[in-house]
Amino acid sequence: MKKKQFLLICLLSAGLILPVTGFAADLTIPELELISRGYWQQDRLILSTRGRTELQVSGGYKFGGSLLLGFESENLGYAGRDAPVLDDYAPDESAYISALSDYMENQTTLQFQGAQITYRDLFDTPTNLTYFVGRNDRLGSAEVFPTEFGSAPIATRYQGYLYFPQNEYRGIHSVHGTGIELSSSFGTQWNRSSVYLYQDSNLGDGNYSADARFLAHFEKLKLELFGGTSFPQKSYGLYRGGILFHYSPAERGEFFSQIGLPYYDPGENLNINDFYFLFEPRVHFEYVSVILTLFWHPAMYNMQPTGDDGSADINFNLQFGNPQQSPLSGGIETNFTLETEASSAQDFKLKVTPYLSAITSGVMWNFMVHVNLLPYSLGEDMVEGIIGVKAEF
Repeated sequence: MKKKQFLLICLLSAGLILPVTGFAADLTIPELELISRGYWQQDRLILSTRGRTELQVSGGYKFGGSLLLGFESENLGYAGRDAPVLDDYAPDESAYISALSDYMENQTTLQFQGAQITYRDLFDTPTNLTYFVGRNDRLGSAEVFPTEFGSAPIATRYQGYLYFPQNEYRGIHSVHGTGIELSSSFGTQWNRSSVYLYQDSNLGDGNYSADARFLAHFEKLKLELFGGTSFPQKSYGLYRGGILFHYSPAERGEFFSQIGLPYYDPGENLNINDFYFLFEPRVHFEYVSVILTLFWHPAMYNMQPTGDDGSADINFNLQFGNPQQSPLSGGIETNFTLETEASSAQDFKLKVTPYLSAITSGVMWNFMVHVNLLPYSLGEDMVEGIIGVKAEF
């Protein structure tokens, strides 16, 4: 009940802000994404739709405030269904309990995601002070460059739920909790530096983190550096750091990389599984692009174990058309997954994915078909179809 009451207060607050502040308040939807996966199960086509949306209410300049609401569901197929009734399962009470558990687990409600209040130009300097609760920035994701500097998107396509349904790798680390952010451009047009101090929700109440981030934006070079610590954790605390690098010397070529250490305990031996590596050279011709992505999965991500220890991906994307210039593009991806851990039952996987992307009135459509070639099997897991819809407002 407390969550419902809090949500009601948030919605009422949003409703009051809009008419009172008039044009000073903005209602936007930063993210709306639906991804449907289709696969065969017992000679039937099963569709499972995952959805995520964010609703942001913001307004004011000097004392800028924003409220972020949203939902995330692994299976929207339960939306609108009635709760199971015990009489329909009698006398099998265990089946009713199982159905009720599935129903409750897959219910989708609008929830509080985060809030921010920003005091801009602190002491008449190019410095902002922000108090935040909930979700904040993703460090080492490249998402900040279009919003902060107005650049074209530079982030890799090979990220998020579309490629990693379990861990949703998106950047190297996320700032999530209750705290303050102090950021400044130091009077420049190319730099933005931030310091975060917050109670870390990834670790639980009473655990704190501090992070520092440096952004540099030039015409051909984009750079992000960050480092942080968490305490009280382990014997000597926990540490992390990373670097994002994008270099585009000419129209025909660019290079994107993310190198990070998401989780480091000084009391443990450092090994290759602790690192996050992504290297992506991109070569563009007039109508064709060749994109090669090398990604080493970390053992820990956002302070949680990934279960991907010793896993590496080699993704080859032969793309026809430029998605930033043409409303229609497509191609074929070939994905190799290497499992270097001795305990892995399958040390090599191969998957081929033809895809088609279309952009229509602010909506990006992705149509993909995964064909699993290794391990080879004519069973239900061989082919998987995906439809992804992402709206940008």
